[in-house]
Amino acid sequence: MKGRIAALWIAVAPFVLPVVLAGDASFGQACDQSHTHLDTNTWNLVTDCDATTWCADNSTCANKGCRKDIYPFGYNNVPFDKLPPLCPTGQFCPDEGSYCLPQEAVGDPCQKDRDDECQPPPNYKQLAGFLNVNGSICLNFTCFYANVTLGQNCKIDNTVYTAYTAAGSEYAFIVSRDNCANGLYCDGTALKCFRAKLEGAACAGNKECLTYNCQNNKCDRAAYEPIHPPAWVFVVVGLGIVALIVVTMVSLWFTHRRTRRENQVKLEQYYNEQIAYRQSIMTMSNAKKSLMSLPADTPADVARRSVFGDDYSSFMPPNMRREDSTAAWSSAASDVHLLEPNTTRRRI
Repeated sequence: MKGRIAALWIAVAPFVLPVVLAGDASFGQACDQSHTHLDTNTWNLVTDCDATTWCADNSTCANKGCRKDIYPFGYNNVPFDKLPPLCPTGQFCPDEGSYCLPQEAVGDPCQKDRDDECQPPPNYKQLAGFLNVNGSICLNFTCFYANVTLGQNCKIDNTVYTAYTAAGSEYAFIVSRDNCANGLYCDGTALKCFRAKLEGAACAGNKECLTYNCQNNKCDRAAYEPIHPPAWVFVVVGLGIVALIVVTMVSLWFTHRRTRRENQVKLEQYYNEQIAYRQSIMTMSNAKKSLMSLPADTPADVARRSVFGDDYSSFMPPNMRREDSTAAWSSAASDVHLLEPNTTRRRI
């Protein structure tokens, strides 16, 4: 017990002990318990040992025997069942992570902001709140019950954190805690419990508001409170969704119609070409029959006129009669040479 209290007092002296480069020593390596201190910026416990070990009484780093978090820091790639155990009810794991210890009674020492190290009061269900743990609170490294009523004397623990602006400059961020009951706060001047203020009231700090959120010297809504937009927002969003659907459907309809027309033209070109090809084959077949029926000594000109007549082009299929043979079946010439008004199919 004596060694445990000494370790707690070591953690209380961050301004006396020099700042050292800590956290490098692993299991079995040498460490010095006098180097254990609280970081002045984050108030985290700093030792010579790494995140998975603690500085034991024999001045060597030993594996941690417990953990206070479900997923502790520093145990990457370690199976969940291999992590140090959580402490049972009535015990706590100190910041060093050495081993589980019984909870402290009111007035006994505790580590910085470790409300869970203090024993709960008998009526802890009535006193429990989001600013304490089971109705107990650790203020100025001492355990208290959060049960001070309206107008009674109270205790305050102000912790200064180093915060940074967007430009990178530092400023002090103060967190003030007290042992007043739920719905009350401890005034820093009178050191007495007052009623917490409703939303919209003037305030000087978060603790003065029931919502625990003081913005621009005015109690604002709680950070966890959901936002309820007005009805017109839902109307605008609904109309926007309907308009988007309509625009999308109209755009798709025009795109489909253009694609359908292009495919219709290509299909008619293909049909016309196949008809022309079939008519050419039939013409060749008829010409062969006509030539085979002539006498063997028939002159070539006479044989040709017997098949085509004097105007050769009149015997060609309509779709083959083009003055410019280079027009082929291109899209520019298709409407002129291929799609005659009287032969164009109805487009659906």
